[in-house]
Amino acid sequence: MVIVQGEISSSGKPAQRLPAAVNWHFWPWCNYGCKFCFATFEDIPRSDRLSKEEALTMPKLLAAAGAEKLTFVGGEPTLCPYLGELLNAAKEAGLVTCIVSNGSGLTEDFLDNYAHLIDWIGLSIDASNDELHAQIGRGLKRDLAIQRSNHLELSINVWERCQSRGIKMKLNTVVCSVNKNDEMGDLVLKLNPDRWKIFEVLPVKGQNDLHIDELILHLGEFDAWLNRHSYVTAHGISFVPESNNVMRGSYAMMDALGRFYSNIDGGHIYSTPALDVGIENSWRENQFLEERFIARGGQYDW
Repeated sequence: MVIVQGEISSSGKPAQRLPAAVNWHFWPWCNYGCKFCFATFEDIPRSDRLSKEEALTMPKLLAAAGAEKLTFVGGEPTLCPYLGELLNAAKEAGLVTCIVSNGSGLTEDFLDNYAHLIDWIGLSIDASNDELHAQIGRGLKRDLAIQRSNHLELSINVWERCQSRGIKMKLNTVVCSVNKNDEMGDLVLKLNPDRWKIFEVLPVKGQNDLHIDELILHLGEFDAWLNRHSYVTAHGISFVPESNNVMRGSYAMMDALGRFYSNIDGGHIYSTPALDVGIENSWRENQFLEERFIARGGQYDW
């Protein structure tokens, strides 16, 4: 199988209705130090977020506006002390739930309490070894200070913990200059995810400016990585690559202040907070390209 991530044309006309899948970056803080992170929210005062009471109203509002699946994203979502209450609010609103996590907070206790409220977990693993993870910054900040990471061992343990509870598993991998020659096939076949999403490292102005130049891929390197790993599809693994062009403008994203935002122009552009003007009015201010959302498989059998 030869995969080439080509250009996706766009009329440039923003979608007027909220798509079925929404990513809510409700907790902007993280205990990891990933150098390529496109959601650092360094452009927002660090204390700014919805109150707990306001946040708990959001799942119902999103569902009423047409959302079917709500993904809790960070920062690191499991750092939020009331994530369980948000999951419960989402299920009461009839939403499919997903958490995208580095795994550090997906403990036995957390899953014992909340696994029944979680449909999907997206776990981020970028390499087949922790030497590469340390170079990327994929690890706890305190460990990265001594150039150490144990992310892979932690992730494998978490993966088994989640699968044993019947949670559907999505593997997220970011390909950059550090891991472009890595071979992850054996690890992925062992994990056997329901979906494997592979992202080309994405420059976002104001979010990852400090390290992005050293991490960016050259022409053809992302496609070469994809072509080396696409054989996993023969083993029944859903292989979902996303180039920079595919990603930009194709996600319905909301920040910790309840504002929709888009990266279509290279940085974050924020709408008026939804709690001020309503979900529909806030969404209409957002730049979202539905054809890209559809082209990248944003709606699937969840």
